[in-house]
Amino acid sequence: MKYLDEEIKKFGWLFKDRLKNDLLQDAIHYVDCNERGLAFETICDQLSEYEVPITKLEYDIAVEICNELEMDTNDISIKHLAELIVN
Repeated sequence: MKYLDEEIKKFGWLFKDRLKNDLLQDAIHYVDCNERGLAFETICDQLSEYEVPITKLEYDIAVEICNELEMDTNDISIKHLAELIVN
């Protein structure tokens, strides 16, 4: 799972300049506590809550991580990310 932990961290850091740094660090810290699912969900929730614009590539990465975590891609966090995609 080390690979997936790193992928979640990289995904989170994609939003370094778009999310508040302390919120992002807290979410990413969950990975170090063996809470990778919580880390990923928290990042997605923050993106949704603060309506942070994302790219299609970032969305695709989120879906890939979601699948790797065996989470439901119909989860509200993931579904709402699709609405944040900008060109």
